[in-house]
Amino acid sequence: MIKYIFVLLSLFSFLNAKISIVVTFPVHKKFIEKISRDDFFIKVIETGNTKFSDQSNLFKNEIYYSDVFLTLGLEEDKKYIELFKKKNRYMKVIDISEGIKKDIVNGKVNHYIWTDPLLVRELMTNLFNTLSSLQSYRKEFYEEKYKEYLLELDQFFLDLKKKFDRNEFYNIYVYEPYWHYIAKRYRLNLYYKENRFTELNEVSSLIEYSDKHHIEKLLIKEGSSYELAQSLASNINADIVEHDITKYNWKVNLQALARKLARYKKNL
Repeated sequence: MIKYIFVLLSLFSFLNAKISIVVTFPVHKKFIEKISRDDFFIKVIETGNTKFSDQSNLFKNEIYYSDVFLTLGLEEDKKYIELFKKKNRYMKVIDISEGIKKDIVNGKVNHYIWTDPLLVRELMTNLFNTLSSLQSYRKEFYEEKYKEYLLELDQFFLDLKKKFDRNEFYNIYVYEPYWHYIAKRYRLNLYYKENRFTELNEVSSLIEYSDKHHIEKLLIKEGSSYELAQSLASNINADIVEHDITKYNWKVNLQALARKLARYKKNL
């Protein structure tokens, strides 16, 4: 009898055990939670400037022996997939960006689709289908939260559009293509520069080019070299804007970017 009860308890525990999911950045965790709330254990590989290689062995083991890795096909994910599969061949790897059209930027596929609210709609559809397949008995709940979030995304798209429409700066220098999709959606022009210090003999042509195209902003990744950015911005009297597209609070983060890019508008 005791043995029978033990088996039942073990089975109950197994059926109610949370699936552990690994994602690359905090923002991806946010998207999962919008649909599933706290149904899954969600572990984030990289937070802020902390790389996976800098994490403790305990943290790494938690990642290694998770059930699922949800990827967006990022270049940085490829090395993780190879590493995780060596440690845990049973880990499922699911690309939740599959079927979403991505642009080629500077000769490479740009996977940072979550900066565009309308592409996030497509991403959430894939995510809803994926989470429903992992826990089919919760599909009805996930569908309800998914539909609620689509309405939220539509409103957010319009709110963000109003902010960018009031912006008088449309031409921006960047080193990386992180902001490609939000720039494309809201008609900002990104001018790519090589990520290095500006040479003295380049200053004259740089000033001429920047004046011609009315470039008065330099957008850089938060935590990157401010001195390097200054070597470009100081020569053209440009405003340096720092931003990190990977932060957990996705909406707040993009709203902050819009404010930073438009903060000199007279009636803002």
